[in-house]
Order: sequence, then structure tokens, then C-alpha cells
Amino acid sequence: MALTVLRFNFASPGGDPRTQSRLVSAALELAQWGEPRGITSISVDEHHATGQGWSCNPIMAAAMFLARTSTLIASVDCALGPLWNPVRLAEDIALVDNMSCGRLYTTVGLGYREIEYDSLGVDFGRRGRLMDELLTRMLAQWADSGTWTRPHPMLFVGGGVRATAQRAARFGLPLSLVDHLPDLADYYRGLCAEAGITPIVLMPGPANRGMIYLHEDPDRAWAEYGEHILWEAVTYGGWSVEQRSLMHLPGVRTLDEVRASQRYRILTPDELIAEVRGSDRYGPIVMHPLVGGMPVEEAWKSVELLTGTVLPALG
Repeated sequence: MALTVLRFNFASPGGDPRTQSRLVSAALELAQWGEPRGITSISVDEHHATGQGWSCNPIMAAAMFLARTSTLIASVDCALGPLWNPVRLAEDIALVDNMSCGRLYTTVGLGYREIEYDSLGVDFGRRGRLMDELLTRMLAQWADSGTWTRPHPMLFVGGGVRATAQRAARFGLPLSLVDHLPDLADYYRGLCAEAGITPIVLMPGPANRGMIYLHEDPDRAWAEYGEHILWEAVTYGGWSVEQRSLMHLPGVRTLDEVRASQRYRILTPDELIAEVRGSDRYGPIVMHPLVGGMPVEEAWKSVELLTGTVLPALG
């Protein structure tokens, strides 16, 4: 069975509350409708001080999806650890873990936008130390109070540098890498071997499949709806001068640049079917149906093509 992921961030140009309300409602309905039709997980993230309605509380967002489903996995990719009170984050995750019978997977990362730290009154320069304090107190909190998932809810340390691997191994936690970084994964495994712990690594495959949108006529879709994808690509890429993850496109400005990057892709169902069948290790099919405030009816068409045409063909 193919691993199928729907990503949601609830953002749109201007961040109008009425627009966000429609996007959130549509996202919940898509996940609930898609669960019995082959959607296996959803992904949410955390950003602050955007002015565009970007998801600011991924634990709450994940809980909304999990409360309306029964088998779906909610993946937080990621929570900005140093911006949270450790006890509060541990309690919030525990509550959702208990409610969902263990279907919440959380990755904590440092983040990279100083404005987010400033907006919450947290010292950006102390983020590494704050992350260590966070993990120490969260694990202690769970040990004292107990959770549905034992010994504690699924918690990954996310990032893409050696300090990330060191931190994950030091706390005996799984590592979630932001890109295909096999040398870093091997470094982490070596640290785990020295510490006598079992390594767990989540790492994107060597081929960057990007985020997929399905349409019967991709050229027409780019012409009619590409502005939504362009807005998100430019906004997200503008937050960093470096490629921080698979989806960052620093400096991108035009729709042609976005299309050429292959980070956002519009495919026909037949193209996606052929692509998956032609790969021994395709990895997850990641869709972003409401990208950039995409019209809700178009988002539904995209997901329906996945569940009604692609997944049945793949068996």
C-alpha cells in the first residue's frame, strides 16, 4: 500500500480569517473523507509572525485531524521546540497521544527565523541550549505522568547538521533529516552504536519528488492556479537565504523557476502511476492540495484523482 501524505499549512495571501476558516474546514473534510480511501497521514508545521494564516500550533492542528479520524497518522513537521514551554508541550502531546491511541508523531526542530523568536520573546542565540532543556524536561514529564505510547509518544529530533544527530543520539531519540543526507545518517548510527541504543532515522529518498498536485491538464492547471503555488514558493523561499529543506527555494521569483525546481509538481494521474511503478523505492506520495489558498473545489478534484484513479491502479 502506498504511503500517502496530505500536507496542510492553512496559509494564503493576506491571511484573511474567513479564508483560513474555509481552508481549515476543507482540510479536515479532506482528511476524514480520504482516510477510508487510502490517505494514510497528514502533515502540519509551525510558523509565527507571518501575517498569512500559517499554522502556528501544530499540536492543536494535529489534534483536530486525529479527533475526526481513526487510523490516520498526524505528523508534526516540525514543532519549533525552543519556542515552547517544555511542560506544556509534553502535556499537550500526551493529551493528543492518549486521545488518538498513539497516532501523533512529533518532530521538534530549532527553526531558523529570528523574527519568530523575537515575536515570542525568546533568545535566538540560546536556541541550542533551550532545545536541550526542552527535551530533558519533556522526557522527565512523560516518565512521571505516563502516556498511551510507551515509553513516551513518538518524538523525533529534526534538522540537517551534525549537532542535530548528536542531540538525537544523546537523548536516545529518533532522527528526522530535512533532506537526503546519508553521511549524517551514518554519523548518527555510529553515535547510537557507541551509546548502545537502537538508531531510528527518517530521511527523504535520493530523488526529490516534491509536492504533487494532480490535474488532467497540467499546463492548464499551471496557467489557472499557478499563482497560488508561486505565492507559497516565493514566501517560503524568502524566509531563508539557504535551502533549509526539500521545499525551500531561496530567491525564486517566477513561475517558470518554480516549475523547473520540481519542488511543486502538477502531474496527470497516469504520469504519477507510471512514475511510482517505475521506481523500486518511490517513497511517500506527498500532496499539498490547498497550497497557497488553492480554491477548495480544485483541492478536492486533486485528492479525488489520487484516491479514485491513482491508488486503485497501484493496488
